[in-house]
Amino acid sequence: MPEAIIRLMTNKKPPQAAARPKAEPARQRHKAASEETYHGLRACEALFARRPEEIVRVYLTAGRKRHFARLLAWCAEHRRGFQVVEEENLRRISGATHHEGVAILAKAIRRWGLENLLTEVAAGRATSPILYLDGVENPHNLGSILRTAAHFGVTAVAGRAGELPPLSPAAVRVAEGAAETVPVCDLADPAAALRRLAAAGFAIIAASSHKGVSPEDVRLGGRCVLVLGSEGKGVSPAIERVATTRVRIPGTGAVESLNVSVACGVLLAEASRQRLAAVSGTRRRE
Repeated sequence: MPEAIIRLMTNKKPPQAAARPKAEPARQRHKAASEETYHGLRACEALFARRPEEIVRVYLTAGRKRHFARLLAWCAEHRRGFQVVEEENLRRISGATHHEGVAILAKAIRRWGLENLLTEVAAGRATSPILYLDGVENPHNLGSILRTAAHFGVTAVAGRAGELPPLSPAAVRVAEGAAETVPVCDLADPAAALRRLAAAGFAIIAASSHKGVSPEDVRLGGRCVLVLGSEGKGVSPAIERVATTRVRIPGTGAVESLNVSVACGVLLAEASRQRLAAVSGTRRRE
């Protein structure tokens, strides 16, 4: 009996080819609590340069393969996963539109505590300013300040534990690699910590938009803690009481204050000028 009639009698449908499974988009490896997915060209370059052993997995677009050839070779040699993905998948994996074609899943950046900072002081390595951010909670401001701090060679950026923003992937991208070179320090009791630094010979200099001497009249180039307050409230009274000096950036008065990251750049530029002038003066005397 013909096959078609048999199927009709038994009500059976002709066999169909198995459907091909749809290609799934790239999936991100499960992220542990101690890991972050960092993104951005300079941030990822600095991560690879400073702590390659903490890389877990690399994601990048085809257009970045040549730029990160050494990173991919390192991943292959050290059995670290890497995946070439489409722009859309990388946006999903990184959680950002400004990923610049690369993202790296890695151990989160470690933050310092007071003892780490005091160790640097005791070893004589804290020869440039320390920044203390009082009430600065915007991650992008932290990233911008870290970038400026790296440019001018700051010892560390400190703040109150639980108040200073986390080193989120967004903040790290804004820092353009500086988050891998400038330590971020959490202080449980900032006023007490600043007093200990003052006892160790550091001047505590608070920036103010209302009162204080001009930056060029303050010794910013040596051992000092430069305190920067939030744009809304400025330096808190408890921290201001610890300060030995107040400094004010002169201006027209058309606006109440500068953005905290801009003020940071102005003051650190003056600190750098003073250090260079001191070195130049020493060389002339020699």
